[in-house]
Amino acid sequence: MISRSDQDQPKVVKKSPFFMVALAFLAVSLACSFIIPFATSESSVPTPNSPLGLIAYVGNDGNIYTTDRDGKQPNAITQDANLNPVAGQAGRIYQYPAWAPDGQRLAFVRFSLSQSGQEVSLFSASSDGKNSVDTFTSQDFAPFYLSWSPNSQIIAFLGNDASGTLAQYLVAASGGESKFISNGQPYYWDWSPDNHTLIVHIGGASSANPNARLAFIGLDGSNPKQELDLKPGSFEAPAWSPSGDVLALATQNDAGDDELILAGRDGKVKQVLASLSGPVAFAWSPKGIDLAYAVFEEAELGPTIHLIVLDSARPDPQKQVAQGKLVAFFWSPDGQKIAYFLLGGGEEDPLASSFQQVSQANPSASLIVRVYDRISGDTKEVATFAPTDSFQQILPFYSQYQRSGTIWSPDSLNLVLSGVDSAGENAIYTVGADGSQFQKIADGNLAFWSWK
Repeated sequence: MISRSDQDQPKVVKKSPFFMVALAFLAVSLACSFIIPFATSESSVPTPNSPLGLIAYVGNDGNIYTTDRDGKQPNAITQDANLNPVAGQAGRIYQYPAWAPDGQRLAFVRFSLSQSGQEVSLFSASSDGKNSVDTFTSQDFAPFYLSWSPNSQIIAFLGNDASGTLAQYLVAASGGESKFISNGQPYYWDWSPDNHTLIVHIGGASSANPNARLAFIGLDGSNPKQELDLKPGSFEAPAWSPSGDVLALATQNDAGDDELILAGRDGKVKQVLASLSGPVAFAWSPKGIDLAYAVFEEAELGPTIHLIVLDSARPDPQKQVAQGKLVAFFWSPDGQKIAYFLLGGGEEDPLASSFQQVSQANPSASLIVRVYDRISGDTKEVATFAPTDSFQQILPFYSQYQRSGTIWSPDSLNLVLSGVDSAGENAIYTVGADGSQFQKIADGNLAFWSWK
């Protein structure tokens, strides 16, 4: 296990002035819930369809890279980031790498800032950095969350429109005109496995916002929008089952209590899985019936979060995997393991609402990574690390990021972590799901593994 006690000095991450401007801009977006020279390296580039796939990450120089599990085959997808522009130059940084489900393409966002103003572009490139396409460019709309369709043909993206409201658009990965879908705040969604429908959750919980809503948005022209006759509970992202027959939602019943339910494609309740004690996040096992959910509870000894796994066909009994200061969890691709993060190194609030609150109050705060094995029932602690600012930003919204990115290798044997090294620099690490082979593989601030 790697812990902060192994490190010599406090982590003080150095950032360029342009990076700080871009980071501040992106933080505001999240809270509201010309030709570029792409690389064509002639060196051997690993393909994403190997058992270990490829890792995409944002380098500390502001460019997008891919590499293998050991960091021995890095490949620059972009090369023109400029974090320290001098007079007359444009500042430029790339963010938000998102893999297509087939592992063949990568989407990412470029932020440019010059004397003439700001420009934001969404790109799609093949996994080797070639065949790049500028799919969307705007001076007044900034995408900050990307989600591919299951068939790897379309990119859905969320950003702030001119009024500051969150809005969702679709664009083909090959380029073309973007399509407005809907807007609202907060805004979450999931793709149906057949690519034809989005389930969207807009406005938060109905207990706090009477205009909160759930809706199907058809993309084939047959049924553009169908609002569900259900009151949203306290949750973020809805989740289609891998089969596409049902979806998991948190809704408010007639008594005003929140429940975890399964709804059919007609939007009607098919089954109540669990009564909820507070806000919840959930995700399906990639391979089938199991559903994991993390639910908040005001317990006698202080607030806590329970991580529970159930079989949706037989929801009783339920298996409690963990409880405590749980921050996020991610299923392995084979559906046999769950990696989850716990807060570590903080003495303040027993459960802060976000990791940022803990890290701001206590710079020594860290995350503990544990892996639960669904087959054996065993749990193993595999690492403790100080997360990068970029990784911290996604933690409050991890239920949405579960739908579009993974920290697991395709063979379910390794994890990629975005942490801070002993010199205070952002770094990318990999570690085995059994806790072995913890290693730094690159200088960077945010990484995701390809799905294949």
